[in-house]
Amino acid sequence: MEESRLALWTRRIALAVVLGLLVGLFFGAFRGSTIIAADLLIPEAPAPGPTYEVGMVGAGRIVLPRDDVTERGGVWGVSNATGAYGQMAAVISKDAETIERSFRTLTGRFAEGEMVTLDAYAAGHDPQEAFALDFDHVRVPGSLGVNPAWVVDGSSDTWVIVIHGEGLDERRQALRILPALADGGFPALVITYRNDGAAPDDGGYYRWGLSEWQDVDAAIAYARTQGAEDFILYGFGMGANIAAMHLHESDAAAHVRGAIFDSVVIDLGAVVDQIAEDRGIPGIVSSAAKAVARVRFGLEWSELDQLARADQFNTPLLLLHGTADELAPIATTDEFVEAVAGPVTYERFEGAGRTELWNHDPERYNMAVLAFLIELTREGAG
Repeated sequence: MEESRLALWTRRIALAVVLGLLVGLFFGAFRGSTIIAADLLIPEAPAPGPTYEVGMVGAGRIVLPRDDVTERGGVWGVSNATGAYGQMAAVISKDAETIERSFRTLTGRFAEGEMVTLDAYAAGHDPQEAFALDFDHVRVPGSLGVNPAWVVDGSSDTWVIVIHGEGLDERRQALRILPALADGGFPALVITYRNDGAAPDDGGYYRWGLSEWQDVDAAIAYARTQGAEDFILYGFGMGANIAAMHLHESDAAAHVRGAIFDSVVIDLGAVVDQIAEDRGIPGIVSSAAKAVARVRFGLEWSELDQLARADQFNTPLLLLHGTADELAPIATTDEFVEAVAGPVTYERFEGAGRTELWNHDPERYNMAVLAFLIELTREGAG
C-alpha cells in the first residue's frame, strides 16, 4: 500500500514538473516571438548616426575628431541641424586627435564648431537635391491603396525597380546608385511597400517578402503603363528578400531579366537562431519561439530559406555582400552562391557593413552594377 502511494506521488510530481516545464517553455516561446518581432518585424526609423564637432570646414575639406568611424575609408554622408548635407571622402591627413578628409557640400552650409551627423546615405533627401537628377513623385496603385514612389527617367525600355530595406520609407538608400543608373540610361522606379510608413498599413509587421512582393507586382504593372517592357529588381537589405520572394511567387517575374541583391538575408530562420545563441537562449526555446512567430505573424520560415530554395533561382543574379554584415552572415551567402541554379555574379566587399557596400568602394560598386545591367540588356538585344 505504501509503495503504491509512493508511486502515485512520484507520478504526480513528475507530471507537475513536466507541466511546469511546458508552461515555462510556452511563456518563453511567446516572449521569444515578441523579441523576434522587435528585432526584425516592427518598422522603425534607423538610429541616427554618430555626431561630431567640426574642427574646420572649407576649401573642399573637413576636420573631425578621429575615431574608428571617422577613419573608415570610402564615402559617407554628413548633415547638420539646419538641413545642410555633404559628402566626406578621402583621408587627407590625420594626427592623434583629428582627421582631415575631402569634403563637398551638396546643399546648405556647414560651419566650424557645429555638430554634424554621419550616415551611409551619402546623398541629400531626394534625387534632385542630391545629384540634380530630375524625378517625379508618382502614386503606384497597389492592392491595399496607393504606394508613393520616385521615378527617374531614362532611355532604356528596361526599368530598374529599387526596393529599400528595413526602416521607415528608406528610399534614400537608392540615392547612391541613381547617378550610375542614369548614366546607363536605365529608368529607375524607387518604390515603397506595405507597412513602411509611406505605403498603406497591413498589420504593422514586416514579413520579409511573404506579402510585400505584391507591391513589387504593383510597381511592375504601373511601369508597364509607362512604357517599360522588362525589369531588373534591385533590393537593399530586406528589399533583396522581397525581390527574391517576387521571383518565387509572381507571374510577373516572367518580365524580370535579372535581380540585384545588396546585403540579402539568405535564411531568416538561421539568423533568428544565431541571435538566440548569442543571447544564451537554448535552441529548444528558439525553435518554439519561431513556431509561435509563425502563428502570430504569418512567418513561413521554410519559404524564407533561400538556401533551401537555391535550385529555384533561374533568373540571373548579382549578389553584393559585405563581410562585416552584422545581421546576415557572409558565410551563408557564400554557400548560396555555390548552390544557386541560375547564373550568378558575386561581389564580396571585405570589411563592409550591412548596406554600406557602396560607401566602402563606390567605384567598384557602380561598375559591378552597371556591368551586370549592360550585360543583361545586351543579351536581351541579341
